[in-house]
Amino acid sequence: MSIFKGVSHVGIPTNDFAKSVRDYKKIGFELINQEDNNGSQTGFFQLGNLMLEVWETVANPVNGAINHYALDTDDVIAAFAQIKAAGFKLIDQQIMHLPFWEHGISYFNFYGPNHEVIEVCQRNKK
Repeated sequence: MSIFKGVSHVGIPTNDFAKSVRDYKKIGFELINQEDNNGSQTGFFQLGNLMLEVWETVANPVNGAINHYALDTDDVIAAFAQIKAAGFKLIDQQIMHLPFWEHGISYFNFYGPNHEVIEVCQRNKK
């Protein structure tokens, strides 16, 4: 049995958050959570079982850029140990935390086999 439950979300940077909100709504996405992260807006958009994390950045992202995809887990500590033991190159040397959602998230990033960024994300319950 895998510790990973499936895809948590796909991360997409934008230089115009308000436009992203308007455009994703036009194609059926619902903005289900919005956070202010030091003056930069981050939004989570849901369409069926697909969730996008879109955040505003001053960097000019490449057209069509996808920054990362995230795997969902209920045990980020065990997932961190498993990825580390498997020999993947860690981007984050420890489990990180952000105040997103009601009780925050715990996460870490590592490089996949093709140097893609993979995030492991746990939405904290308390």
